[in-house]
Order: sequence, then C-alpha cells, then structure tokens
Amino acid sequence: MLTRQQSPQPQEKDWFMFAAGLMIHVSSDYIVMRWLHSCEPLTFAPAICVTMLDVVEKSLKLHLAVQTQTTTALADMGTKYGHNVEALRDACAGFTPVFADDDVRAFATDLNDRDGKLYQQLRYGSQRTTAGFQTNISTLRPAVDKIFCESILCLPEDIRRVLVFSSPLKQLLVGTRFDQSRHPAQLVEALRTDNAYFDRLLQYCRQIEEEQAALAASLIARSLLKNR
Repeated sequence: MLTRQQSPQPQEKDWFMFAAGLMIHVSSDYIVMRWLHSCEPLTFAPAICVTMLDVVEKSLKLHLAVQTQTTTALADMGTKYGHNVEALRDACAGFTPVFADDDVRAFATDLNDRDGKLYQQLRYGSQRTTAGFQTNISTLRPAVDKIFCESILCLPEDIRRVLVFSSPLKQLLVGTRFDQSRHPAQLVEALRTDNAYFDRLLQYCRQIEEEQAALAASLIARSLLKNR
C-alpha cells in the first residue's frame, strides 16, 4: 500500500535537490507519454494530454531551478508559478531564447493561470470556468519534445551531465545495468519515432557514459600502478 513518511517539520529543497528529483520524474513522464502515443493514441488520448502538460511544466521548472539556483526552489515554484506554464515559459525565455519560439509560445498561451484551470479540465474532464478545449495530440507532441529536450540540453554542462547521468532516460537509451525496463527496444523505438531531438539525446547520453567509463578505467589503472 501507499504510505507517507511524515516529516517532523517542513523541509525546503534547494535548486539542486529539487532539480535532481525532478529529472527522474520528468524523464519517466516523457517516456510514458511517448510510449502511450506510439501504441494507443486514441484510447489513451486523455491520459496523453495530461502527461504532456506534466512533462512541459516539470521541464520548465527543472530548467528554471537550475538557471536561478535559489536555496528555496521548491517553495518558489509553488508560490510564484503553481501550474502557470506561460509564466514559467516566459521566465525560462529570459535565460534561454528557444523558449520564446512561436511553437513554444503557442503551446503555453492558454496555460496562463497559477491554478491551472485548463490542466484541471484535462485531468478531471470538467472545470467551473472552462467550457472545454480543443487540440490535436500529434500537433502538440513536437512542441513537447522540444520543450523537454531543450530544457535539459540547454542547461550548463556541469549540471546537465550530473542530472542526465543518473536519469531513467539515459539508463534506457544507453542500456546500462541500471535500466529496469522490461521492453527496452520498444521504448527506445517509441522515443525515436518522429522525434527531431532523439539523435541529440542519444549522442549526449552515450558521450557521458563513455566519459564515465574512461574515467573509471583510468582510476583503476592508477590504483593498480600504486599497488605494484
């Protein structure tokens, strides 16, 4: 059963702890979104829409947390932004111009309130001040790919390497022993299909894996020399 471990008092998360936890969750969400869209885009349409919004909101919060590096990142994201994706996009655009692109703006334009009224409509099927919505999942997906991937790939290299190295996405793409997926080939294909960012992601994940392997080999070689 699901149980909660109660903290004796509220615990704040600084930017790194917030980003590290968020990287794991948004990577998993992105894989789920891509997988659902590849296998059942119509049956899972409501779940796909919600997951798309989750991916975008978390991606922007991850990017903004790393760029601002505050000691109160968790509280800041809740009090300043909530579910206001447009405000998050605008803040991220101040650091990374790609988030001012027309397609990113178009995705976020109606996601512009802290309470997330459209987000509630998508999650529950109704919301008091929202009559409904209209969209095309296949049109949304490239924008989600862009926001997710640019949120990570445009981070400063030292932080980006640390966050990506332990992410479920990297474990899956590289096929490390830490990958827990039961159908890795199908998941990778779902990530690859019609994804303009797949090759960049795969290349970067392979690069940091190879760098880590080379570093480990160098340390082992040095240790053996010392013990001779």
